[in-house]
Amino acid sequence: MENFAAQLVEVLKDVSSGDTTRLKAATATLSTRFYTQIESVPALFRIAAQYPDVGIRQLAAVELTKQVKKRWPEVDLGTQSEIKTQILEGILAEPSKPVRRSMARVVSEIAQIEIPQEKWTELMSFLYTCCQSPNAGHREVGVYVLDTVFEVIADAFMDRILEMMSLLAKTLLDPESLDVRVASLSTLGKIAEYIDVEAQNEIKAFRDLLPSMVGVLQQCVANGDENEAIRAIEVFDGLLVIECPLVARHMPQLIEVFVGIGSNRDNSATVRVAALSFLMWCTVYQKNKIVKQKLVTPLITSLFPIVAEEDPEDEHDDAPSRMALQVLSYLSTNLPPQKVYPDCMQLVVTYMQNPSHDARKAAMLVFSVLVDGCSEHMRSRLAELLPLLYSGLQDPNDLVRRAACVALGSLAEELDSDIAQHHATLLPIVVGLMSDTSPRTQLASCTALDAILEALGDDILPYLPVLMEKFIFLLDNGEHRVKAVTLSCIGSAAHSSADAFQPYFAELMPRLLYCMGLQQKEMMDIRGLAADTVSAVAEALGKDVFRPHLTNTMNMAMHGLELDDSRLRECSYVFFGVISRVYEEEFAPYLSAVVPQLLKSCNEPEPEPADWSDNEDENAELSMGGAEDDDRGFNINTAIAEEKESAVEALGQICASTKAAFLPYVEDSVAAFITLLQHDHEGVRKASVSSIFRFLSTFYQMSEPQQWLPGLPLQIPVHQSVSGLAQLAMQSFIMLLDNEYDRSVVAQTFTEFTDALKEIGPAVLSDRLNALVANVQLVLQVEHPCQNDDEVDDSEMSGSGGAITRGGVLPEDDEEQAEYDAILINNAADLVGALANALGPSFAPEFAKFMPLISKYYKPQRPVSDRSMAVGVVAECAFGLKQGVTPFTQEVLQLVLRALSDTEDEVRSNAAYACGVLVEYSEVDLSSFYVQILQLLRPLFAKDAMFMDNASGAVCRLILKNPNAMPLDQVLPVVLDHLPLQRDFEENEPVFRCLLQLVRGNNPTILNNMPRLLNIFAQVLSPPQYQLKEPTRADILDLLNTLKNQHNETFQTMVAGMDPQHAETLAHVLQ
Repeated sequence: MENFAAQLVEVLKDVSSGDTTRLKAATATLSTRFYTQIESVPALFRIAAQYPDVGIRQLAAVELTKQVKKRWPEVDLGTQSEIKTQILEGILAEPSKPVRRSMARVVSEIAQIEIPQEKWTELMSFLYTCCQSPNAGHREVGVYVLDTVFEVIADAFMDRILEMMSLLAKTLLDPESLDVRVASLSTLGKIAEYIDVEAQNEIKAFRDLLPSMVGVLQQCVANGDENEAIRAIEVFDGLLVIECPLVARHMPQLIEVFVGIGSNRDNSATVRVAALSFLMWCTVYQKNKIVKQKLVTPLITSLFPIVAEEDPEDEHDDAPSRMALQVLSYLSTNLPPQKVYPDCMQLVVTYMQNPSHDARKAAMLVFSVLVDGCSEHMRSRLAELLPLLYSGLQDPNDLVRRAACVALGSLAEELDSDIAQHHATLLPIVVGLMSDTSPRTQLASCTALDAILEALGDDILPYLPVLMEKFIFLLDNGEHRVKAVTLSCIGSAAHSSADAFQPYFAELMPRLLYCMGLQQKEMMDIRGLAADTVSAVAEALGKDVFRPHLTNTMNMAMHGLELDDSRLRECSYVFFGVISRVYEEEFAPYLSAVVPQLLKSCNEPEPEPADWSDNEDENAELSMGGAEDDDRGFNINTAIAEEKESAVEALGQICASTKAAFLPYVEDSVAAFITLLQHDHEGVRKASVSSIFRFLSTFYQMSEPQQWLPGLPLQIPVHQSVSGLAQLAMQSFIMLLDNEYDRSVVAQTFTEFTDALKEIGPAVLSDRLNALVANVQLVLQVEHPCQNDDEVDDSEMSGSGGAITRGGVLPEDDEEQAEYDAILINNAADLVGALANALGPSFAPEFAKFMPLISKYYKPQRPVSDRSMAVGVVAECAFGLKQGVTPFTQEVLQLVLRALSDTEDEVRSNAAYACGVLVEYSEVDLSSFYVQILQLLRPLFAKDAMFMDNASGAVCRLILKNPNAMPLDQVLPVVLDHLPLQRDFEENEPVFRCLLQLVRGNNPTILNNMPRLLNIFAQVLSPPQYQLKEPTRADILDLLNTLKNQHNETFQTMVAGMDPQHAETLAHVLQ
């Protein structure tokens, strides 16, 4: 054994020599000569315990940890016993802290194997003794080993948690050793994970320790011990995500402490960033507490000066200024806009007036992140916001101008059509910045321009010559990143200009083909973006114009798949999807080459964390790598996930484009999608949901279906392929929804269901209606798993009857929501309306469940968007239910009458529609309410066209139901004055149904207004065609032909009273 150990020492010396050649040889020797023998375990222990050189002892302990993990059961019992005894004695005597800690990891590995088998029972008593020893070194060992092994022993010591906390309460205050205090803090962080939400004594005991835990953190920071400070902060990070209510009551104090650490420039940047990161996660997991305890304003006020600090030169470096901006971003996306926007915008305005360019830059950057979560809130305030942007874009300082470009890009991305309306002011400024001498400013201006161009449409045409001249110049002469974003701009310009882009095609294509053929590794991003741009150009100009380049570009994209670059593969997949959309069935010859590659990416296995952070391959070189390896692994997994997402989306598009030719690949594709519904990356899950629905839609279209009818069981059967895929999809989607924790995935799934129900009808539901309804109910109650991200404090649970959601906030009490939360609620409401339309009168049992939940969103204190949503979805349900709404008439009427008196026009407009639908379809006679309803509708006729459209539709529905109860001589002229409808063409159906009924009934009021009515007919029979549905168009034409053929003299008299232009149109239509 001694000879074996001596030889092993020599090899370990080579490992630690720093010589690469010796290291490689030593690594191979360890693997082939030593680690194949069980004697390596006691030999490594002897070296770690006894060898004089501390570096060799440390290395031996690290290697021993690996070997124990793999081979401990093979070691004979005598040697095991000897090692266990000696390692505990040796740790107490070991003078080197790194060696002590490495040996503690050995203890942890042994404990992980033996304690579940109820062996090594003396370990806990040893640790307890050490923790209470008068010797500081022994206490350090005891607490550190306890910290290291706790996760292993936790299950066996669950009944001793209070005892452990009592012990750690003392070591947290150790008078001699900060190491003991930090290890105690770390152990408490692990204990917290095992405290049951019902264990009130343990919860109280832990809360009582929080001030001491904070004290340890503050001591680490004060001592300038960066590593220990980070370790302490990570403990508090962990406490935020634990279900048990441990920190909620202490949030004001915790926020104050962490703001103090993050704000103090004397602290290291790393510690400050970690402290600010804690604040960022507070906005996710403690958002209700932050709002309720009025911490938002002081938090925002504290963060602004940090954002205004000077950034490090390397834009990829972590910096307090960047992390503070991230915290503000998270505040805007996780809290209601009403709580974040006013304070932030007030400071933005103040900082824009500051003489310091860093302050003005901070203002523009905060503006940009506010858009993420407050875009709808900002939409109505653009008039006051745009001058701030103009000021930033024309600031004398380059940093401020760049930040303003970032803000403009964010705003244009979220409010694209609104920003596009201001092109006359914005584009000259931004185009001017493209000529800036700074590549960074060029980059920022092109990025902002890219976001604006996408939504310009024909408005781009006057600018196109100048833009294309600049784009081609930058593509030829710009630095790398400027070229990349210029390619995106060209794609956006092509998208907006469509056929008008053709004059630039010949000059541009050689440059794009050159970029698409680049081979250098550092140019792969340019190559990928060029593929994106080429596909955008192909779609803009159409298949015939692009056809000469089709084969070449397809070959280039296929070759790109061989270059082992995940981002390039992702861009190639986008290219394939768009080209398939352009060429449709003509893309079929490429399927055999493209689809297997897409499926390969979908099914590509992803490395587990161990594959990059804890490499146990003995043939690999020994390394002390840690965090960098973890980051590398994260980046690898993210890249693979994004590649999968693009592959899934491309498969969905290609199936929709090629239809029957894709059938051989359907089974493998759907199997991949079903598997990927469980993927960790939310983008992959959303893409999988979308593509499954796309396959379903494609199958339905290929089956040449009859128009579906509402109700279950199905009245119109669907093709077996549609019903089979629907059944499989529903089963998978319900499993996804039942456990989904990401709001955006649930929102996307609801949207896909809504669209599918509109197209395919009730066949989508298969036999899973109840399960789907249950998930929608949970979302409307704010109780879905994806909404439970805030800690529930027991003080909030008392007296609630157990009806607790998001930190104990009942839905009816939660007056404001973050915009992302509101999107989820709105998507759920849209799905309720779609279900009503798909199920018809049979939806009544479900509506009985939904009506009380939806009504809670109509309260005076709730935001306009909530009130409008509630009334709108009730209207959609009434429309879908038809006569099935009758049992709910009184409660719907009560809601609608209140909403018709709402302070906001948007709500009253929805109420007008709801009122008309209810009156039309309910079998309860509501004519006694006509006068009240008409009085409430009248103000809408003086409003925007959208509101007048809904009011006109409502009045006409009332007439249809009971014309004798209406003062037609007073009402009809008002309606006719507003016709034809300007925006909501859906309401043309009841309007013209009503008017035609009155004409056919010889109503004197309508007959006296026939020239006006003929003018209206002429306008709606003219383009655009989508003003009228075909049955309504046919009914109008039938009436006109009847009048012309059977009452020609009277008809010609009516025509003579028409507007000459409309009379000419009518004559043309009737030819």
